[in-house]
Amino acid sequence: MISVAFFNNKGGVGKTTLLCNLAASLAVNEKKKVLVLDADPQCNASAYLLPENKLEEILLDGTYNSIDSFYEPVRRGVGYAPEIPTIVPSARFGVDVIVGDPKLSIREDLLATDWAATRNGEPRGFQTTYALKELIGRLGQYDFVLVDMGPSLGALNRSALLAVDYFVMPLSVDIFSLMAVANILSSFGNWKNSLNSALERYKEAEGGDFLINGVPVKWDLKFAGFVMQQYTAKKKEGVRQAVEAFENIIHRQNDELASLCAFFDVQQDLVNLGEVPTLSSVVPLSQQAHAPIFSLGAKDGIVGSHYNRVQEAGNFYHAIASKFIARIEA
Repeated sequence: MISVAFFNNKGGVGKTTLLCNLAASLAVNEKKKVLVLDADPQCNASAYLLPENKLEEILLDGTYNSIDSFYEPVRRGVGYAPEIPTIVPSARFGVDVIVGDPKLSIREDLLATDWAATRNGEPRGFQTTYALKELIGRLGQYDFVLVDMGPSLGALNRSALLAVDYFVMPLSVDIFSLMAVANILSSFGNWKNSLNSALERYKEAEGGDFLINGVPVKWDLKFAGFVMQQYTAKKKEGVRQAVEAFENIIHRQNDELASLCAFFDVQQDLVNLGEVPTLSSVVPLSQQAHAPIFSLGAKDGIVGSHYNRVQEAGNFYHAIASKFIARIEA
């Protein structure tokens, strides 16, 4: 099983749309067994993948074990919960889902407080920080666990990124996305240094490594790649080129990406997973139908030129899925 977080410090870059449609492409087109873990308190992936009545049933029915419930025994200092959160199927996406929970935002305080304990090498801190890694480690029946996250660089997202094998970064060509890459690089460097120091303190105090599923934890996050939202462009001699307003941002963004790739010791050309076109006309229909964009049909409100957009979306997402698998399995 391979776990992958989808993350950017900037919102509005199509992260959840990318994750859900890529998950569907992996499941439907590549025949992979996929689970989406919604670690965003806003629950956007859950709302996209599941019909409204099903999501309400899950969030309001006390018989479901939410992702937030997994933290409760940790908060009380009694270890990890014996049961995993409830898994539900998304019929049209062809994937399974661990639904998000708005109460996860409250766990931010617990995770932030216990990160200080982690940095001191204390077992309680490590147990809280690595709760999501413990959970993901119990999902070995899947080929891929894809984790949706909010855009912050707070304690919850740090815990999610420390829990996964890889992360994918959706990008747009704008100044805020450019600044986000710099923020991510700075935060990752600080987290890596803090964790390495904490692991030394833990080993010295406890006489051994902190283990999750029998494996010592360490900084081992890898960069799977980035996906770019298509920018406004013109054609010159048949070649698509950025308009002048974007040229400087693209140049600077490439520099930031080069620094990020250097941090993860990967070649930049290997982590370019592709582009996603502007699909604004069909994304709302996809959300309303709780279905992948590339599987929309007449019953979902697709008419006329929408069919071209649906086919185009399929071509893009399937190509990204193919590159994604090749990158992960390289």
